[in-house]
Amino acid sequence: MSERPRLGLDIGGTKTHGILLDAAGRVLAERVLPTERGAEGVIRSALAVTDACLDLAGIGRGDLDSVGIGVPGQVDHLTGTVRTAVNLNISHLALGERLGLALGVPVAVDNDVKAAALAAAARLAASDLTYINVGTGVASATLADGRLVRGQGNLAGEIGHIALDPDGERCACGQRGCLEVLVGGAGIAERLAALAPRVSLPSLFDAAAAGSPDAMTEATRISAGIATAVQLVVLTQGSSRVVLGGGVVHAARGLVDEVRRILTARAASSEFLTSLNLADRVIVLPSDYPVAAIGAALVGRATADAVT
Repeated sequence: MSERPRLGLDIGGTKTHGILLDAAGRVLAERVLPTERGAEGVIRSALAVTDACLDLAGIGRGDLDSVGIGVPGQVDHLTGTVRTAVNLNISHLALGERLGLALGVPVAVDNDVKAAALAAAARLAASDLTYINVGTGVASATLADGRLVRGQGNLAGEIGHIALDPDGERCACGQRGCLEVLVGGAGIAERLAALAPRVSLPSLFDAAAAGSPDAMTEATRISAGIATAVQLVVLTQGSSRVVLGGGVVHAARGLVDEVRRILTARAASSEFLTSLNLADRVIVLPSDYPVAAIGAALVGRATADAVT
């Protein structure tokens, strides 16, 4: 393994988060800059954050061991091509190849949630877990025996488009009542905006505890949906730990406790569910832990190690 530093880039729809790690995984530099949309904008953003991190550390591009990138979309991790990333307004972008030519180092690209799962597993020293990201959308990534479960076309983990309520609101994917509609940040924001009086996501569970019927309905919808997602990944993947992350999880005070309570309540009438200890499997990493950016660095390191 190289002793040179490695860089991870988490390219989101609004910001690009870069983190530079030494060979032992210690943070050397960290920088966040706005993301420009479109193919050329994404590349400019990635290079700007890369150079900003390198400047902070006092090193140059040639000192890097590798670069890893996490992108919210469909990614061909074998070629480093982003097939589609709606929030970035890109499709069929050979991101790994283009940045590799610009930087002169190996560049690996993967889905951002899969990258986050690698970082969560490294932090928890776990060889099997599922990371569920609940942000604007919903997706998961699973490690089994230390390896990411990818499926055909790297599709595994798109649990946000499992339809839970066939009579529910229409999802952007065309189905009705998808998990993403129920618990994704976009759907939550739309429903909260319609409440009178208005309730924010951070105060939602406090309002529910105070007896607001509308807040209680929404809080139950979100927490029950996430509890179902936990139950789903444990039953299908056998994950010993389920890490919850993303903007919704960290913004909604009391959400995770309510998810655990619902899982415990569901198990009360089922010896089978009781035996699974579902609530005890739920973990939340600190909100200031840059899980996706660190995971991206791990993606880059794995690729560099494989070719050296």
